Amino acid sequence: MLQHSKLVRGALLAAMILTVGAGVGYGAPSGSQTVSVAVNSAVSITVPATAAIAGTDPGTCGTTSSTITVRANRAWNLQIRSDPVNNPAGQAMNGTTPMVNVFQYNGGGVASYTNITSTYASLYGVNQARTTGVGTSVAMNYQQCVDWMDNPGTYTITVDYLGI
Repeated sequence: MLQHSKLVRGALLAAMILTVGAGVGYGAPSGSQTVSVAVNSAVSITVPATAAIAGTDPGTCGTTSSTITVRANRAWNLQIRSDPVNNPAGQAMNGTTPMVNVFQYNGGGVASYTNITSTYASLYGVNQARTTGVGTSVAMNYQQCVDWMDNPGTYTITVDYLGI
């Protein structure tokens, strides 16, 4: 029995020496690497497909509103124009017949109603700060004044937005 006990103690002592010895002066291969991530500059806008001004009597102005959502990871601005092909003079059209008055907008940093043109115009005097992931809502208002010379009917205008 004594010999068996010495044998067990000897085996335990040898195991401890091997365990401690394995960690001294020996290391597993190691290394590190720096990984770079290039983040692109981005501005994304969401524009509702349609907006409508209800029936408006001649001699009055009809209005409606819309909300444009902007998401950007950098400073941004929002620009507006009328479609240069179909509405080059900023007038809503019924076929080939334009309304007498120019379509108007306000919103963003534009406080009073402004005639729309077919050249992009910024809605803010200075760029806006980057947004969170949910974005920033930009409230837009549209106005169309109806003249007694406008024929009855439905007129349309395409309003283009550009996030820059």
